[in-house]
Parts: sequence; structure tokens; C-alpha cells
Amino acid sequence: MIWVSLRRQRAQLITLLGMLTIGAGAIILLRSNMIDAINSSQLTQCVTQALQECSAAEAAKAFQTTWTTRLNVGQAAILSLPALIGVFIGAPLFARELEQGTHVLAFTQSVSRTRWMFSKLVVALVPALIVLIALQYLVSWWLSAAGTLGPLMGGSFSALNFGIAHFSPVGYALFAFALGAFIGVASRRTLVAMTAGLGAFIVVRFALSGLVNRLIPAQRLEVAPGTPMDVHQDGSLVLDEGWLDTAGQPVSGDRAGTLLQACKSTPTGTPNTQEGFLACLPQSGLAKRYASFIPESQAWQVHLIDASIYSGLAVLLLAGTVWVLRRQS
Repeated sequence: MIWVSLRRQRAQLITLLGMLTIGAGAIILLRSNMIDAINSSQLTQCVTQALQECSAAEAAKAFQTTWTTRLNVGQAAILSLPALIGVFIGAPLFARELEQGTHVLAFTQSVSRTRWMFSKLVVALVPALIVLIALQYLVSWWLSAAGTLGPLMGGSFSALNFGIAHFSPVGYALFAFALGAFIGVASRRTLVAMTAGLGAFIVVRFALSGLVNRLIPAQRLEVAPGTPMDVHQDGSLVLDEGWLDTAGQPVSGDRAGTLLQACKSTPTGTPNTQEGFLACLPQSGLAKRYASFIPESQAWQVHLIDASIYSGLAVLLLAGTVWVLRRQS
């Protein structure tokens, strides 16, 4: 049964092998060229520093101008791979059999329907996940060589960085594959499964994009006016921020803006000094600044929950796929 499934999936398997070979070769070549550019521009120390701390700031900016787009393309490729797995591997997996009627022949053989379904799922899904994980590792390896000169400067929670790190891409791929397979057996049409699966995957990704942030306990920071709040600079994910009054209650954004504007000038209308401005804030009702955030050190927990949500949905969809297939005539 495995051999038959391999024969039926050989086009997809050859395509995956080609993607892995070409992708790996391109990443290795680009990374080598990028490291040469870093060394020739004497930016080796800058890959671990903020741009403003780099002694060769002009060279660093020129490097970013040249390489940021290429690095972002590599990230976008990993982000799009789960959707491609769902569209071109998951959706046609059973829909093509049902559309062409070849499932009838499979159902009349001595092999059980469960074994037939399981073999097709394994042969289609496992190679796709291997290719995804391999390319994900290679792109991360490439990004790490650029350090803070590349997209990693944006922190673990930026959209592109988060979507390609840790367990999340595997969770997305499992969900996209299972979604395509389920729509395929429900519609019995390959093209319908591919288009509807892609649309549904995009909708669900956007719908659940903020859910995981609410499942992680956030930390809270409160500082007096004039005290630096570095949660934006250290890569943390800021969920909420603003001002607190003397009773410790949040002040609405509009009111805080009005009070801040009022404290910027003296009663005579002249611009206020920094000391006067800071002294005015508590008197006007702006006692502290606050921020609720998830520190970058907890990013792996966010990824774990994110992957668990999508993997759980994938299990439900695969169970539904099996249930529908077992009732096909």
C-alpha cells in the first residue's frame, strides 16, 4: 500500500525534493555572499549590536539596503509553505481519488479503508513536513548570520520573525494540510478544495492571530513620569500601554492627550520646562505610565501554544476526514 501511495504521490514528492534542493542551494549561496559582504564592510561586530551602537553606521545602512529584501523573501517563503502544502498536497490527496472514481477500486481491495487512508496521509504529509523543517532551519541559520543587521532586529514578536520560528510553521502546515484534505473529501472536487482551502486557511490565520497573546499571562510595568520604559526596545510584545491616575486607574487616551498638551505650556502660555512639565503631570492626574507586555524570553511559550492550537484543529479536521471517507461508497 505504501508503494502504491508513493506512485500516486510521485509528482508531489519530486516537486518537494526539487524545492528542498534548490532552496537549500540558494540559501547556502546567499548566506555565503552575505557573510563576505559583512566581512568586507568590517561589520562583524555590528551583527550583535544595535544600529546606533555600530561604529560603521553608514556601512551598516548600506548593508541593510542591499540585504533586507532578500532576507524578507526567505522569511516569506517559509510563511507561504504551509499554505502551499495545504493547497497542492492536502487538497488533492483524497479529492482527486473521489473526483476520478479511483477510490472505488481501492475500497474493493483486501486492504482496509483505514490502512489505505493512513498510508496516503503518511506518504503525503511526512515528506512535506521534513522539507518545511529543513528549509525553516536553513532560513533561520541565514538570518542568524545577519544578526541585528537583519530582520532579527525587530524582535521575536514581529510578524515575519514569529511566523517562521520554533514550532509555529509545523502547526500551520498540519492545519493547512488537514483543512485541504477535509474540504477535498467534503466537496469531492479538487479545484474547489484547493481554492476554498486556501481562502479558509488565510481567514483562520487572521482570525486567530491575536488569540494566542491572550492565553499567555502578561507582565505589567509601571513607571513614574520621565522614567524610561524600555519594553519597546527589548523585543517584548506590548499588549496595552497608557497612563494611570493617582488612584491607579487607566486614563483614556483622549483625556491623557489633552492633559499632556495642557502641561506642555505654563499658565501664561509660554513653553514649560522639562521639570515643570514632569511636575505638572501628577497634579493634572497623570501619575504613572504603564505597559502590559510579554517578554521576549517567553516567546517559545507563545509559539508552543500557537502550534498546539493549530495542531488541535488539524487533529479534528483529520478525524472528520476519516469519518467522511469511511462513509463513501
